[in-house]
Amino acid sequence: MHKIKILPLFLALVFGLLVVSCGSRKSNKMTDSEKELVIAQQYSDVADSYLRYLNEKNLEGILSLYAENATVEDPVGSDVITGKVELRKFYSKAVNMDLVLTRTGQVRVAGVEIAFPFQLRMNVDGVPMVTDIIDVFRFDEAGKIVSMRAFWGPFNHKPANE
Repeated sequence: MHKIKILPLFLALVFGLLVVSCGSRKSNKMTDSEKELVIAQQYSDVADSYLRYLNEKNLEGILSLYAENATVEDPVGSDVITGKVELRKFYSKAVNMDLVLTRTGQVRVAGVEIAFPFQLRMNVDGVPMVTDIIDVFRFDEAGKIVSMRAFWGPFNHKPANE
């Protein structure tokens, strides 16, 4: 019959619990790179929410993503729209159209900005059209969009059957 030495097993168990306990306390503190990943995911979620809200014709959802004095330039080079009152007017038109928006690539995150490609499908004078767009959002410290710039032009707009 083998005799088990209780004291060494007990000490090993206590030491193991201490290591696990100390390790779990340390894991609750996020590293800078972990924080960056969380923020990047939050920004990516905003891009997906933005497209979803447009598809759902959810004006309040769209506006909830923006800071109070946010700007929109859609397309880049057009007049800049500033503030939620003007954004409401701009997006009120969009939610009253039959649009289908689909992200076509990854969200790219750099600092407090993101860029993401998507495709807009809609009928123009009864003709199904597709527009390839890249939106760029800049965020404030609360994670709200402070600037949206949409990059597209005549060469990105074509009949859907091409």
